[in-house]
Amino acid sequence: VEPAARLGDLVLPEEWRRTALGLASSADHTVLYLQGPYGVGKETVAEALCREAGLGLLVIDLERLLAADDETFETALDLAAREAVLQNAALLWQGFDGLLEDDRRGRRARFLGRVADAVRDSAGSGAPALAFLTGNADWEPSDALHEAGFVRLAVPLPDARERAELWRQALAGSGLEEDVDLAALAGKFRFTAGQIRDAAATARSIFRVSRVSRAARARDPHGPAGNLPLDDLLAASRLQSNPRLAALAQKITPRYGWDDIVLPRDRKDQLREICNTVKYRARVYEEWGFGGKLAMGKGVNILFAGPSGTGKTMAAEIIAGELGLDLYRIDLSTVVSKYIGETEKNLSKVFAEAETSNAVLFFDEADALFGKRSEVRDAHDRYANLEISYLLQRMEAYEGVVILATNLRKNMDDAFVRRLHFAIEFPFPNDGDRLRIWSGLWPEGVPRSPEVDLEFLARRFEVPGGNIRNIAVAATFLAAADGGVVTMAHLIRALQREYQKMGKVTLPGEFGEYAGFAAR
Repeated sequence: VEPAARLGDLVLPEEWRRTALGLASSADHTVLYLQGPYGVGKETVAEALCREAGLGLLVIDLERLLAADDETFETALDLAAREAVLQNAALLWQGFDGLLEDDRRGRRARFLGRVADAVRDSAGSGAPALAFLTGNADWEPSDALHEAGFVRLAVPLPDARERAELWRQALAGSGLEEDVDLAALAGKFRFTAGQIRDAAATARSIFRVSRVSRAARARDPHGPAGNLPLDDLLAASRLQSNPRLAALAQKITPRYGWDDIVLPRDRKDQLREICNTVKYRARVYEEWGFGGKLAMGKGVNILFAGPSGTGKTMAAEIIAGELGLDLYRIDLSTVVSKYIGETEKNLSKVFAEAETSNAVLFFDEADALFGKRSEVRDAHDRYANLEISYLLQRMEAYEGVVILATNLRKNMDDAFVRRLHFAIEFPFPNDGDRLRIWSGLWPEGVPRSPEVDLEFLARRFEVPGGNIRNIAVAATFLAAADGGVVTMAHLIRALQREYQKMGKVTLPGEFGEYAGFAAR
């Protein structure tokens, strides 16, 4: 690689740049382990440091080299050291994580020894005495590199202000850099510089495909150019998030909007406040400095409490849709384990993957795991309390959005609830709310008889929105098999079936003038 990057042009803290330059130019520190996730700029930093030192840079794919046999591996190490001297270049060993994860052949010690020897030999001959290792693991050598001079230098993740600048650079010429709230976008997606560039490129690819599709439908070989749509940018950003969370949780595609949920005005206002907290937390915590007052707890932890069917899952979907984030529902049956320590391991996996997924985590029926901490009477109680304490710790360390849903608010430990940012009660719907639910859930294509009396159903039968939806769907299926028009007879029959499922009994007198439609 011919070093072209300049250290001063990189979007990095000024103090960090000065530290990196000082270490690279110091005779006492000649092996730099640049640590950080994909896209953070490890190779670019090495390139800029070599430019400052007047060196070239040789990049070696260590993971590919590890697939070779031992003789080839050893020969490659010798050739790389020789080539660095001949080309007046530093060596960058890319993918050092592979050697840390699997060392069954004992190559790590030999590799580190050869790196140390090469650095010392180069320094003694007046040749460049600088080498780089890159990886994501938090690692320190035991003794192999101490004599050669080793420093682990963590390349920092960009903060919200730096992410906004990176988005501006990546979106240059797209037509979005002036229209999009870059600060809000940077606050939603905690990306590295490489991920931001990839997301912008992916968004352009999505836009090109959709433009060609529109052009084909219009029989226009070129189609309208236009600006890059915000929806394409959000879709591309979600694609850049870690997809492995899907192996631990169920991904839910948000289908609902603000008009779909029926709640008291104050509750809806609280949901909007949650969205604003996520959108503007970068401004409050980083630009305005409030983050310096908080050791932890910079994520958004929320409790939804209320009877089943009152809209808790729908509200989670609305929040994720409003923010443009993925929503994952955690199946507690796969998390909670009767074996000591397994629940913590499962929770650790979920939160570890979520850190890079920029996702909303939704723990449904959370009271099964997050109930009141019990009095310790035996070992099982003690470990159950440890599980809850561990969850609190991971939630406070997580910088994303966590939603806990429970049917029994009173079972939640008070100390637990105090550490949440929001707690919203979802009330059982009254007559007026039930009528709004009955009236608003019908698609335009469903044929309904004029005799359908939704006001009667809302007034007479006290069921939450989830059950109302089930009744409407079941009635529509009955109508599809019986004339194709939804009537009161279909609704009464569907309501009875729903009551049977709920374990309730209906009496003919409850149906009033429609008692003739009730099943005998």
